[in-house]
Amino acid sequence: GGTTSCNASGLAARARPDRAMTTIAFGRTGVRAVILALAVCSGFAAVATAPAKLCVYEPCATNKDGKWPLPPLPYPYDSLVPHIDNKTMHFHHDIHFAGYTNKTNKALSERGNLPPYLEKLVGNMSLEGMMYVVESEPDSANLTYFVNNGGGYLNHKMYFATMAPPGSPGQREPTGALLDAIDAQFGNFTAFKDEMTSQAKSVFGSGWAFLVVDPENSNGLLVTSRPNQNSPYMDGVIPILGLDVWEHAYYLEYGPNRGDYIDNWWEVLNWTVVEKAYATATTSS
Repeated sequence: GGTTSCNASGLAARARPDRAMTTIAFGRTGVRAVILALAVCSGFAAVATAPAKLCVYEPCATNKDGKWPLPPLPYPYDSLVPHIDNKTMHFHHDIHFAGYTNKTNKALSERGNLPPYLEKLVGNMSLEGMMYVVESEPDSANLTYFVNNGGGYLNHKMYFATMAPPGSPGQREPTGALLDAIDAQFGNFTAFKDEMTSQAKSVFGSGWAFLVVDPENSNGLLVTSRPNQNSPYMDGVIPILGLDVWEHAYYLEYGPNRGDYIDNWWEVLNWTVVEKAYATATTSS
């Protein structure tokens, strides 16, 4: 009974009782609470309260029709040969990525598919922001549908954006601030590469390995892995590089040899765009 005033802790409690707080600290929990509070109070989210810009790869907004678009491949389908084959690129982008795109839009467009606290954010926040406030373990079939497909959309737009044809101007190793951060966290680029490769090889079944920025830890870097299409945003971190180890990403060319695919993926990375993503993620909105 009774009403709850429009203050962050009270509204967070009303939006999600398990997230009630007496004070708001602008770490992961605090930002989520403020977003949820504003969603309940006024139906929109204050993106400016985020510790960094959550969306680091376009598109960051829907089309005029309110749907999330399928970004075109930024290079020819056959341009990653011999590292990733033409047929895989067509299947991966035009069928799998397109499927996640369509199902994400379905999850967001049909009322009742999402919990009320998320429905209030539809159309008012980036998909990254919505994923940021989702519990790591979805508690309903409809929310799982959104997590699976929304995560697939976010993961794939990053995956395709961060590759480039062999020999193109994109850098093959990081430089500048990103390299400094890698050296600080892992010791050197080779050690980071070994850790990312190890995480990708050790994913059981289908999933991803990620390089992420942790806003709650002074924007430090972490290498992590997630099963299925689960997004690192649900863990309160910002992914800037993702390695897809679902079999659809490599099986036509490499069969069961995941390690060979991973070795070749390193050969087509475009570190220029990853550096830009890192700069975006570590700059306050």
